[in-house]
Amino acid sequence: MDNQQKLARFVEWLEENGVEMNKLELRESEKGNGIYAKAAISKDEQYIQLPHHLTITSRVCRDTLSTDSWTPKFTGTTLLHVFLIYQRFVATESSFWRPFVDVLPTEFQTPLFFADSELELLKSTNIPSATEEQRDSLQKTYQEVLEDVPETVVPRDVLTFENYVWAAMVVMSRTFTGKLLAQKDEQDTRIMLPLMDMLNHDVQAKVEFNDTENTLNVATCIGISQGDEVCYSYGPKGNDELLLGYGFIIPNNPYNRYTLRLNYTQDPLATEKQELLDQADIKTNEFYLQIGELPTDLLSLVRIMCMNDADVFYAKRDGAATNLGLRLELGARFMLALYMDNKMALLLQEKPKEMTANVRLALAYRQGIIDILQHAKNALETSILRLFDHGCQLFTSDLHSLPSYICKDGQPLPLDATEDGNRKRKRVDEDVDLAQNFIDNVLITEESFAKDPEFQTAAEQIDAEPDVLLTLFILRIRMCPNLPWHKAVVRLESFKHPMLAADDPETMEMYGEMMMEMGEVHDMLFPLLTNLFPKVFVKEYFTADLFLWAAGIVESFQLQVPANQLYNAECDEKGLCLV
Repeated sequence: MDNQQKLARFVEWLEENGVEMNKLELRESEKGNGIYAKAAISKDEQYIQLPHHLTITSRVCRDTLSTDSWTPKFTGTTLLHVFLIYQRFVATESSFWRPFVDVLPTEFQTPLFFADSELELLKSTNIPSATEEQRDSLQKTYQEVLEDVPETVVPRDVLTFENYVWAAMVVMSRTFTGKLLAQKDEQDTRIMLPLMDMLNHDVQAKVEFNDTENTLNVATCIGISQGDEVCYSYGPKGNDELLLGYGFIIPNNPYNRYTLRLNYTQDPLATEKQELLDQADIKTNEFYLQIGELPTDLLSLVRIMCMNDADVFYAKRDGAATNLGLRLELGARFMLALYMDNKMALLLQEKPKEMTANVRLALAYRQGIIDILQHAKNALETSILRLFDHGCQLFTSDLHSLPSYICKDGQPLPLDATEDGNRKRKRVDEDVDLAQNFIDNVLITEESFAKDPEFQTAAEQIDAEPDVLLTLFILRIRMCPNLPWHKAVVRLESFKHPMLAADDPETMEMYGEMMMEMGEVHDMLFPLLTNLFPKVFVKEYFTADLFLWAAGIVESFQLQVPANQLYNAECDEKGLCLV
């Protein structure tokens, strides 16, 4: 019997059992079987009346399966699973439910049914782990069923895990809440409603259910034109839920979302940062990204993740992790933008040569995630460019946005990171110019030495690590009022890295080795450098105490700008952000 014949037999069965569906017809489409309007259906008009004896409830399942010597121990959806296996594989052709069971789908496009190569296409999404959880959960209940159901009721050659997964997907995708019925004992269960379960999903298709003494009725809340498909909203579901539970996705789904999980447990400062997260009442490391706004707590968490030793030390001391300044605001956005970029790179892998239906579905699902990530990256990059521009303005005005635990009178920042990711961006070369302007004029990098030719000449002859050269340059800037960063450096004269500010034995011991190493570096360099370059390294400006202070600034104010990956600049830059 082909599908059309099964549909005709199903309709005949419905009508014989008192179902009123005069304005409806059943058809096969690319989505599978569906319901269509033979005539226009007015707003608030009832179009299905389903007699109660056609509803499949827990009671119906239990009565069907029970024998004189055995009653199922399991309840809920598990009871429906076994009922469906029984009806499809054990019950005779004359079974009352046979016409209904025959029109149920025998195959699904959910990831549980994907081949390994097809599931591999989704390896950089949340789907594989969710599929594994589904499979594990079903395997557990399947084992319970095997232990309970006598072979005389359902023989083991049909009570297979494959058939159990099929039944579970039918229940997952085609059942309704028992709350639709007035029966009190069905309120917390799932029920099956023949014919109604053929209503395909349309989030705009609002319907109203009304349970009467003899029938469960369905009325449309919107008018339906002749020839249109009659649908029902499964709810505001994202593509994760639709793919896992129903085997389809919706392109440009407004409810689509991507679950982002951040792991900072390997951070050496994880314990201290967790305390700051607790103070900020941030209770999760799992966030849902949608096209629209970035979750507020996401940036709050990433700011804390980006904190270095000094940030954590002072934030804990002052009991606050807010208003953290330009460096951490940029660092948090860089981290997130790179996360989006790297995740998209994994998703944009080469398409397979064989385009099966499951492959096409996987690629469409993947594209929905890419769209979310791209939108988030666009919004972050827009915010980064605004912060670059604002940082340049602060620098040229001799102002700063440093947190209060470092320096008072910090200026507020434009922290709207949720700008519309669809907004048309400036040309890429203009983005690069803005980023390069910030790098060239605000950050203190090795390239900044060029603005002090005497120091640059000396630095070229010094065999030292980049951070040591930057430490020397900070002291040189403090010495020279004509250098553009002089006021920014002088502003930090009262700042102390934790190695200098700590007064508790544990913290002092933690930084003891670092202080010793920096002291040894200073002693190797001086007075040698003063003797070689007396005009550059003036003795009173390069003492051991000042060297430790400057080393603390280099350690505390570093910012890595991923300009190459985000703005197609020639290379990334690492420097000191003192505004």
